[in-house]
Amino acid sequence: MEARGNPDDVWKAIRKHRIAMLATEEDGRLVSRPMASYGHAEDGRIYFITHLDNNIARPDQAVPVNLAYADTDKNSYLSVSGLARLNQDRRKLHELWSVWSEAWLPQGPDAEDVALIAVEPDDAKLWDAGSKLIYAAKMLKAAATQTPPDEGTVKTVKM
Repeated sequence: MEARGNPDDVWKAIRKHRIAMLATEEDGRLVSRPMASYGHAEDGRIYFITHLDNNIARPDQAVPVNLAYADTDKNSYLSVSGLARLNQDRRKLHELWSVWSEAWLPQGPDAEDVALIAVEPDDAKLWDAGSKLIYAAKMLKAAATQTPPDEGTVKTVKM
């Protein structure tokens, strides 16, 4: 069943899951990579700390991206589509910087080659199939009755 969702649910899921598979187009094909995300509902952006020289975005260029989040223990999934822009906002880099950032980028938030990817989400889809036990029962019923299973709740969200 598909319904309209609430942007607050999207931001909550992003904060909870943190690691996104960030997908972009490279040489005519889709490429995904896992990256730690920092969702900020206050300014309507999802941030990623990275190198200035990357295969995702360039300064002064907006590129379409998709972010995929998954909680397989709870059978809940999130897909976010939007535009990514690269910047070197030092104030935001310092705000987001953590021991995890330091592990990947030991040169620190003020280094010339450290940057932010800021994704402005356009829309999102949330899937919630319920607990694994309930989902397993739905699958068994579907197999026995030869009808597709109830996929749970799907919510489309305009961000």
